[in-house]
Amino acid sequence: MRPKRVLIADDDQGLVSALALRCAHLGLEVRTANDGAEAVALVEQEPPDLAILDVNMPAGNGLAVCEMLANDQRMLPIPVIILTGRNDDRTVERCEQLGAHYVYKGADIWESLKPIVLELCDVEPVASLASVPVTARPTGGAARRPAPKLLVIDDDPDLSKALKIKLRPFGIEVLRAFNGMQGYWAALKHRPDVIITDYYMPDGRGNYLIGRLSNHTLTRHTPCIVITGRTVEGHKDYAMERELRNMGARALLTKPLDFAALLETLREFVDIPHRPRAPRLAAGV
Repeated sequence: MRPKRVLIADDDQGLVSALALRCAHLGLEVRTANDGAEAVALVEQEPPDLAILDVNMPAGNGLAVCEMLANDQRMLPIPVIILTGRNDDRTVERCEQLGAHYVYKGADIWESLKPIVLELCDVEPVASLASVPVTARPTGGAARRPAPKLLVIDDDPDLSKALKIKLRPFGIEVLRAFNGMQGYWAALKHRPDVIITDYYMPDGRGNYLIGRLSNHTLTRHTPCIVITGRTVEGHKDYAMERELRNMGARALLTKPLDFAALLETLREFVDIPHRPRAPRLAAGV
């Protein structure tokens, strides 16, 4: 099996050399570029498993390259990390829309970058016993399970907002995306436990989205539930359900959503209590 391939593109030669050396020490194959045009050429020549791109480069910045990757169906889905010295909301928002991770440049850049690289490249560095921190064993009480993470992809913001409100008492964290492409990149970035996606929406219908998610190593095992307003004489379209299941979807639900049915479907994939948590009372009440 070949080592995972990483592309690092930045016009700061010193930074590129330092990051390339660090990635090589993780057992990764590294290719480097000095500008956006060279990065695009390398991607088309030999698609990497991860792209690390500076937000400001000559001949095409990192966000422009990221957009090209997101919109080119011929290329393999490539996770992207954007390096930025900016701390403005617009840059962060654009990274979020594209599903790209972002890391601020600074003296501790590798400390922020390394865990993301390890996760996206599925690399397990071998640590010596001396490097393993010694921590106290917790005394008493079971470890608290993290909240199940649900990604809702729908161009109806009211629907996803309503689901977020209704599922919160059940201990479910709801993330939202509003079109197919944004949902795809959000799934790669946030790695949800379950995905709920609309069938008809801009920038990628449900069948296209399910196909891409099923073919990506990071999301191929993530359960996907498709929701749609399309019915056959008021009943579920079973032909559509068979098609979507063959592509990797786990269930098809029709709109308007039956919340009880949705909960039962979600329980097939994540641990959800049968009763919502009681709201906390303020002190003194």
